[in-house]
Amino acid sequence: MKNKRIVEVLGSVILAVSLGITGCTVKIEDDKKTEKSEKETTEETTEETEDPCCCEVDECEISYCGSCVSFEDDYEFVSTNGELEGQLDYMELAPRCEDINWDAYPDDLTIDDLSVIEDEDMRNLAQECVDCGYVVDDPELDRIYAISLGDGEYQFTNGFSATYDNGNDFGTVYAYKMNEELFDYFLVQYNGFSNEDCTDDGTVIRYGSDSYYVEYNRETGIGMTFISCGGPAIAVG
Repeated sequence: MKNKRIVEVLGSVILAVSLGITGCTVKIEDDKKTEKSEKETTEETTEETEDPCCCEVDECEISYCGSCVSFEDDYEFVSTNGELEGQLDYMELAPRCEDINWDAYPDDLTIDDLSVIEDEDMRNLAQECVDCGYVVDDPELDRIYAISLGDGEYQFTNGFSATYDNGNDFGTVYAYKMNEELFDYFLVQYNGFSNEDCTDDGTVIRYGSDSYYVEYNRETGIGMTFISCGGPAIAVG
């Protein structure tokens, strides 16, 4: 379970510059902010070793490991106040860290029975993930523990998260129902994909590269974030 949670956190951190994880704001530090001070370097006595969880994404010049991820005190959160068009149809306030019963946190969040995903399009996408070797989280547990896609204040309610881990390759998927305005705000702008390569065939719009991207299917209303360190690619259409 610990390895799976590491994959989920790292995947979501890359996919969202400030993704809501357990009701807290997660940020990626830039290179300057993650460099150790001269004093810290001097005091360091443990020999550095390569982090097996590291994966470099050359396209966006980002590398991520546990040391690259932190909760930044100076990050200024801007609330949407639930006022984006259709936001309250697809999202809800996420529980805060202090309100979650962490003692009840299960050893395994995953499900085998996809029938708990009521939406047919969403269930079909979850089945595609399973067929490719991903494991799917219980959507209700994702909401209870504020793991659903969002900004830490609001989280999406209709969808799922899934992870792939064969010991060498990793992949993370977050797929939720939304409208195009919410896709543009939460997945494109909020995740920092506005300047990434974009393709749009009229039905599916995608920002990013083959290994990390966000995309939206206008016919099914599914928005998705995806990151892969060798894991199978998943698409919404």
